[in-house]
Amino acid sequence: MEPRITDLQIQSRVHELLDLPVCTNQMSTAIYQCPIGHTKEVNNENSKTKPYNCPHSGSKCSVTGDIPWLLLHLRNDHNVDMHDGRSFSHRYVHHNPKHLHHATWMLTLLDCFGRQFCLYFEAFHLRRTPMYIAFVQFIGDEEEAMNFSYSLEVGGNGRKLKWQGVPRSIRDSHKTVRDSQDGLIITRKLAMFFSTDNTSNKELKLKVSGRVWREQ
Repeated sequence: MEPRITDLQIQSRVHELLDLPVCTNQMSTAIYQCPIGHTKEVNNENSKTKPYNCPHSGSKCSVTGDIPWLLLHLRNDHNVDMHDGRSFSHRYVHHNPKHLHHATWMLTLLDCFGRQFCLYFEAFHLRRTPMYIAFVQFIGDEEEAMNFSYSLEVGGNGRKLKWQGVPRSIRDSHKTVRDSQDGLIITRKLAMFFSTDNTSNKELKLKVSGRVWREQ
């Protein structure tokens, strides 16, 4: 008498051939496909499609979404400017920088190589020393961000200060990057020295230039 193949055995063999995860219900011995979240490999894929938080730094924003939606949101709801090109130059001005503690200038979006980046410039205190920091973040995941590098430069009165780094993903908040000091750090005293057309030494007029390139 030939051995009888049960439906349970057939279902199990099908799952093996398709490389699908199998869960067994101990009460009924029925076999069914596990929910997607039960597998580590699929979880890794899900992390790549996880929505991004809005990277705008001027105010707390709870909006999340994919990259096209965030770009539309930043331009329409936060009035963020988009700069096209690999090189850029921005001037940061404030009439009374001594009263600044944790101030953030308007975010600028950079569009190059078919991808987008965020340029930040902030005032903060490192212990008791008033500082400024400029840095670039990549609008995308950390793995792809590693394909790019950027440089920032500030100078005046015959001096120049330069930073070169790899943009962090916006998966990290701008505050996380700032607190880790992963960018161009300038003391307030040096920033005032660099400030152009600053005869009274009371007004911040700081020019920060830079560029983004793709690593080969």
